[in-house]
Amino acid sequence: MHTLAVYLREARAQVLATWRTPQFMVPSVILPLLFYGVMGLGLSKGREEIAHMMLANYVIFAAIAPAMFGFGAGVAAEREAKLVELKQIAPLPAGGYLTGRLAAALALIAAAIALLGGLAYIGGVRMEPGQWAATLGLGLGSTIPFALIGLNLGLRMGSQGATALANLVFLGFSLFGGLWIPLQAMPAWFGKIAVFMPSYHLGQLSQMFSGMQPFAHVERHVSILAAMTLAALIGAVMAWRRQDA
Repeated sequence: MHTLAVYLREARAQVLATWRTPQFMVPSVILPLLFYGVMGLGLSKGREEIAHMMLANYVIFAAIAPAMFGFGAGVAAEREAKLVELKQIAPLPAGGYLTGRLAAALALIAAAIALLGGLAYIGGVRMEPGQWAATLGLGLGSTIPFALIGLNLGLRMGSQGATALANLVFLGFSLFGGLWIPLQAMPAWFGKIAVFMPSYHLGQLSQMFSGMQPFAHVERHVSILAAMTLAALIGAVMAWRRQDA
């Protein structure tokens, strides 16, 4: 069978398995929608600029949970069940399992972001087509760094430990990244921690792409994100190789 066809079949299998797991799928899609409906639209009281600003944050927030729990807790649980070992000895191209996992996460996040965009539009948020594409596209692209961070957890810890730490990382990225509450409304020390959070840099870029902030320090945000993503990738590759051993 052609290598590409094998990748596609594994990706399809992972996507179907995820969508048939409502206890994971429903919170991943509904939670960002619920939070945005309450905090982005409900608390904005019809003020479009607040709903607009919160949308830019919540498209990033929508990518965190599926990446953390799908790659963190999910991979750890499959390691304990020896399913990862089974994938490694199966006639599957290197990276096929992880590609399938990424496809499943992207499918969930794409659904959540599309629903967020629809809800924001109904709620009165208006942007140029290019701004919509850039904002929603950045939310989808943010799956990559979050998934790699989650993968490091899943490959290095047991299922219980990975679940607990994934929850902490999820909350930390959301709170200290300024996605739930603007950092300007938080104590100054929150800002010092925020610079170490990929969610903060992605949130800043999202605010710029959506037109809520002027473009400033883009190279710095992109460089820090690239360094974080590369470090997570190297760590994940090293952890994956140890699984082979």
